[in-house]
Amino acid sequence: MLLRLPPSLHYPITVTSLLKQPGDAVERDEAIFWYIYQTTVEEGDGLGNRIEVKRKFPTRFESTVDGEIVQWKIAKGDVITGPVDVVEIDEPCAHEVQFGGLCAECGKDMTEATYNTEVMDSYRAPIQMAHDNTTLTVSEKEATRVEEDAKRRLLASRRLSLVVDLDQTIIHATVDPTVGEWKEKQDNPNYEALKDVRQFQLIEDGPGMRGCWYYIKLRPGLEDFLQNVAELYELHIYTMGTRAYAQNIADIIDPTRKLFGDRILSRDESGSLTAKNLQRLFPVDTKMVVIIDDRGDVWRWSPNLIKVSPYDFFVGIGDINSSFLPKKQDIGETNKAVKAAKEKEKKRAEQEQENSESAKAEAENDVSALEQLVTMGGGDNQSLLQEQANAQEETIMHQVEDRPLLQKQKQLEAEDDASADSSESSSSVDESQEAAKQRHHLLEDHDRELFQLQDRLEQVHRKFFDEYDKKRTHALGGRVAALRGEKAAHKDRDVDLKLVPDIKDIMPLFKRSVLGGVVLVFSGVLPLGTDTQNADISLWAKSFGAVIATKINARTTHLVAGRNRTAKVREATRYPNVKIVMTQWLLDSLTSWKRLDEDPYLLPVHPDDRGEPLSPGSRELADSSWLSSSDEATGSLWTEDESNEELFKSSGLDESSVPGYDADEQAAVHDELKEFLGSDDESESDSEAWGEDLNEGSKKRKRGEGTEGEGDEESEEDERDESDKKGSRLSQRIKRSYERSTGLREVATATGSASGSEHVRPSGPHGEEEVGTPAKQDDGYPEDPDDDDDELEREMLAAFEDDNPRAEEEAAAENG
Repeated sequence: MLLRLPPSLHYPITVTSLLKQPGDAVERDEAIFWYIYQTTVEEGDGLGNRIEVKRKFPTRFESTVDGEIVQWKIAKGDVITGPVDVVEIDEPCAHEVQFGGLCAECGKDMTEATYNTEVMDSYRAPIQMAHDNTTLTVSEKEATRVEEDAKRRLLASRRLSLVVDLDQTIIHATVDPTVGEWKEKQDNPNYEALKDVRQFQLIEDGPGMRGCWYYIKLRPGLEDFLQNVAELYELHIYTMGTRAYAQNIADIIDPTRKLFGDRILSRDESGSLTAKNLQRLFPVDTKMVVIIDDRGDVWRWSPNLIKVSPYDFFVGIGDINSSFLPKKQDIGETNKAVKAAKEKEKKRAEQEQENSESAKAEAENDVSALEQLVTMGGGDNQSLLQEQANAQEETIMHQVEDRPLLQKQKQLEAEDDASADSSESSSSVDESQEAAKQRHHLLEDHDRELFQLQDRLEQVHRKFFDEYDKKRTHALGGRVAALRGEKAAHKDRDVDLKLVPDIKDIMPLFKRSVLGGVVLVFSGVLPLGTDTQNADISLWAKSFGAVIATKINARTTHLVAGRNRTAKVREATRYPNVKIVMTQWLLDSLTSWKRLDEDPYLLPVHPDDRGEPLSPGSRELADSSWLSSSDEATGSLWTEDESNEELFKSSGLDESSVPGYDADEQAAVHDELKEFLGSDDESESDSEAWGEDLNEGSKKRKRGEGTEGEGDEESEEDERDESDKKGSRLSQRIKRSYERSTGLREVATATGSASGSEHVRPSGPHGEEEVGTPAKQDDGYPEDPDDDDDELEREMLAAFEDDNPRAEEEAAAENG
């Protein structure tokens, strides 16, 4: 061991003598060399005054470990200005494996400290390597050795490591007693769906949970899935449930312990109810680790993650072991009864959150979800962990008492009865009896996620070992070596850890090709106020190569709409290349790892919502090409100041001055011109609806009226002030001139017009030539019958000359 000087010494120090030689034994707290240091002290001068003087003090340095001196790194007379290694000591025990505060090899107390202790011996082994035991720790050196041995073993058997989440990934659990009652009643409509539901009782769990029965539904195909995947991966369980809960689940899915063994990590060992850390299981290297979980936020969207669609058999129950996590965003709900029940459950959960201190802190401090996870992680804060555990137990007990499944069942039956009553007069008795058999069925199970997930895991495994074999072949000389007769190593032997690829590089590489080049805009998908870029669906899509934008422009490829008749849906109909798809297209593409055909998912657009398509040469389409969708949600390559300047230059005006108008009028024209010229900015709100007035036969634009359901992610716009609509005569004509693509934007040359489609005509008091537009235009904009370009330009020039007499004299001199 290299003994290092602590930073607490009075530097600089000068070594005066070495008390030990190489080969000498040394004990802890024994002096090994002398040194002197200089410092300023206060002393009396004999006259009653205190003065500061510099004094040198000799001091000895004592060893902090037992052992034998191997080599000195310093010599007598050396001046040392900071912490350095001073001596190498051969220890009889390095204390690299510790258990419960004791060295596992020599039995020494690692928590013992003296006046000379700078760093506790327990810090020599800070890494927890065992899944089920936090008291067993090892040093970084030992952890590296253990992991390298594990990697060699896995590579030799052509396997990777797979971290498996439990709740809503491979199982779904509830504590609602209604399930137990339904399982006993064969005449219950949900009886068939509950036949294979398992159950267990946590007798020794927390005080609030004692005697509580857990009902577990295995995801369809789980047994075959685990058996097949175990041939390619070494399986680990990582759950936010307690250890007792995890052990009971393992007894159900792996009764012989052939699949998971003792590789089970619960919240009791991880120290958090809200975040998962891959380094807890693989502290040194995660190159060969893959994760499957229904939540990406708890992993901070690790590149090792394969996100799984949540398994929600017990409708609306969710994950009973993640009460402190942000609520999942429900996307693509279709069943009205289920949706209404979830809305009721959501309101109840929101009410509980309002009463909790954590929710208050979240409201007061506007921080991201990831920051909340870090803050709420708990770590070694046992009091916080206990508080979270108690609150979570209380939430589970509410489920036992409130019986949410029973309430949802009653609500569904009430809706079915109401529907049956309304159609009773037109239905025969036989039809009514047949319909009654199909009613009141809440629980269904058509999930196929594990079958797709197995395919994805096989892809990852194949990609990894293809890359590994390629590197090994290259390292061994490839075909040239084979032609020379050199023997290539067998694929199962001679493992080289330096050539191991990294899952963090391999998996994202081919995932991003799925939606590479896709630019998405959401409409009616996310709740109002959601951070579009950091929403779960956005982060998931971006991990597959998609770009998320907030505005529709020429670069947009897809509008993902949660509902019809929104402003963005109407805007997207004007762009011929934008595909307006339902949310399910994106979800199915993400879960299948394929860019699916959009045709079956196209949103049926209301005929009244179809806008006039933009022609290829239209100004709106051309201007939108300047927008950068890749600049996530910023929308434009220009800053606001730059864009304003360009707009005014293109109109032939200086932004800072409008001739012939005072400051207030200039400001009014400035605002109105900027507002109009920037009006093609696709920032309209989805909450703005277009309604048709049948009595008058005309369409009116309504502002501030939202569509049905939750508000989406687009912000509502305020109504414009009526006085701002009128404006000045000059600004109104500038607008009309822009609508006709007037020649004010073009420049005439001495030899002719700037474009073959333009002509030159005289105008203005001095006979200047102006580039104009042909009589007929085909630019996608209707012609204004009031052709007042000449009058407008003469008025502008006259106003300019009134303010600039010198310019008029110069113009007259040129004409003269």
